[in-house]
Amino acid sequence: MSKFIIVEVGSTNTKTYLYEDKLTDLGLITIEFKNNYKLNKRIVESDLQKLYDHIEELKKYNCPIHIFGTSVFRNLEAEERGKFLKDFKDNTTLEFTIVTQEMENELTVYGVIANINYDGRIAIMIGGGASTELSIVENKKIIEIANNNYGAMDVCDRFPDINEDTATSLYEDMVEDTLGMTKIPDNKADILVLAGGDYLKFYETLKYPMNRNKFYYDEKQPWVIDYLSMLNYDDDFFYHKSLLEIQNENFSSREWWSGGTRGMRICVTSIARAVEAKYIIPTRISMVYGIIEKIKNS
Repeated sequence: MSKFIIVEVGSTNTKTYLYEDKLTDLGLITIEFKNNYKLNKRIVESDLQKLYDHIEELKKYNCPIHIFGTSVFRNLEAEERGKFLKDFKDNTTLEFTIVTQEMENELTVYGVIANINYDGRIAIMIGGGASTELSIVENKKIIEIANNNYGAMDVCDRFPDINEDTATSLYEDMVEDTLGMTKIPDNKADILVLAGGDYLKFYETLKYPMNRNKFYYDEKQPWVIDYLSMLNYDDDFFYHKSLLEIQNENFSSREWWSGGTRGMRICVTSIARAVEAKYIIPTRISMVYGIIEKIKNS
């Protein structure tokens, strides 16, 4: 019986999973590596200690632990990267694998397409705090990749008012600004799948109007929302809903709601417009499914 833990360390959120012939989500913790790096021009010790403490706690499962880092870690200069990797191993006795954008794309796309029966074209967005990967898939094969070096936290930096209780920047202005940073793919798709984060948590908590996925069956992709309905509810989320009230109502994950949630909404709309999507499929799918296959095969 295979048993191991996978830790995905992102720019803002760290996700942990236990695999024991099935996948169990062990939850998410917020460690703001990117924000603090921008302020201090280095990875700060307090963030590293949070990660070390988290990994130490995971050792109680008495199984191999595999740690993968994205975005902010792959942007480190060679000397800083080497020091980080050495310090990490000295403090945890474990290896830290820095995942390239191409690897993250491939691993996450695998999780989206592995169990679906759909030969049409779909776009797959992998959203993060500091990067946004995009793949166009047709007949379950990637036909185009358009990776972007911006994410939800970058949008928040450009429009800081969106982290206030209610936003003041105009939605359309923010989308146009983000589209200006976006690599527009040649191929378009009616369906945009959102992966790499807990998008279902957002849509379900704020009661966006979703319907059963009518395009294909996958228990990890049960819902779909049309693009125009998403825009209408985004207007409410930005300008009429209180972010503080949402945080208070979701106390156990209040950091998640202040960690660039509105910035991610702008990223989603911008990518949807770039691929001319008519339908959005929010998921919790991350690169963990592709990682599991690689670990099992090795």
